[in-house]
Amino acid sequence: MNICSSCKKDNPNTYQFCQFCGTKIVINISTDISTDISADLPEVEEPDILENIVFSTSSTPTQPFDLQKNLGEIKIQVQELAIAQSYNREINEANHVEELLEPLNSTSIPEDISSSDLVGNLEMSVATSSTGKIQHISYAGKTDMGRQRDLNEDDFAMIFQTRSIVGKSQISDRSNRGVFILCDGMGGHDSGEIASAIAVNSIVEQFLPFWVDTIPGQQKLKEIIGKANQEIFFKNENDSRQELNRMGTTLALVALHDANLVVAHVGDSRVYRVTANAQEPQLEQLTRDHAVFNQLIDHGFEAEVALARPDAYQLTQALGPNSTSLLEPTINFYTLTERTLFLLCSDGLCDNNIVEDHWRSHLLPIFNQEIDMQIGLDNLIELGNQMNGHDNLTAILILCVP
Repeated sequence: MNICSSCKKDNPNTYQFCQFCGTKIVINISTDISTDISADLPEVEEPDILENIVFSTSSTPTQPFDLQKNLGEIKIQVQELAIAQSYNREINEANHVEELLEPLNSTSIPEDISSSDLVGNLEMSVATSSTGKIQHISYAGKTDMGRQRDLNEDDFAMIFQTRSIVGKSQISDRSNRGVFILCDGMGGHDSGEIASAIAVNSIVEQFLPFWVDTIPGQQKLKEIIGKANQEIFFKNENDSRQELNRMGTTLALVALHDANLVVAHVGDSRVYRVTANAQEPQLEQLTRDHAVFNQLIDHGFEAEVALARPDAYQLTQALGPNSTSLLEPTINFYTLTERTLFLLCSDGLCDNNIVEDHWRSHLLPIFNQEIDMQIGLDNLIELGNQMNGHDNLTAILILCVP
């Protein structure tokens, strides 16, 4: 185990970053290992490692990190990583991801996908093992302007990476990791869509280094979300935006590394999951809206009294309006032990209990793999437009089979 010099927590020997605080871990190399370690290893005839990364986002303009240029499937050849891992060799700082993952060959968006309803999906198989690997993952995401809006202030990103290491050095590893982000911007034209884009891009950029080993720990996740908040906050301050004119955004985030998973949220964008404990399917809302209604319930008010207030659905937490010192994101960690379907969605989809009332007809067939995920997602967005339609709708589906 390697002890983090910052928080003093133990981390597996192969970790380059502390899973608890995110600090770079210095790994000591045995002095009896030759500098030219490749001379002591058998020759590898075929490429050892194949990594696939898929970037998918909505069409919202993105700054400062332009995900639009990275859309599609990116196949990356990573050279000699297995050799370096076999000798527990310290690699370069992982925030220089391009040094580890090259060359990059991005593909363009398929012509049959409209820019306003961008969809990304991937199906892959990973050998399952006792160490908590995922056998199958598929995912898809889509955003829709809705039927009463002339601007889409939602934004989302789905980034997934698989890694395989096989070679004569007898090192083998198959792992997968990904981050799925959904933001519902607020503030009107030239505000909400900017806030959601800033949040998505900032979080994606900060997540990339942690894909070397694992998902970030709770402390580091708060820092990542806090930095995204501060970027929007500074823009509000620089633009001298006051009160209701201040831009902001909600956040729903799911990140996974093999069977380890974290859910984080700010505001009223939600994360649901469908499971089948004891063969009986069930729906569970993993997030709790940061709204006045729930705050009043926590202070002992009756539900009827809290709901009667005109500000019952006003947000108590959002990215951007206030300084990070006032931000309190909710973060929870889980371990995948059974087939699970996750749904991330903006309130344009989940308003009026649509998910709770229609999950058996619209989510359960996806969970049971009775319907193509893309078709299921389209049906879900169409349901949202029929039942709500007053707001932008965005949804991300992730099906995990351990």
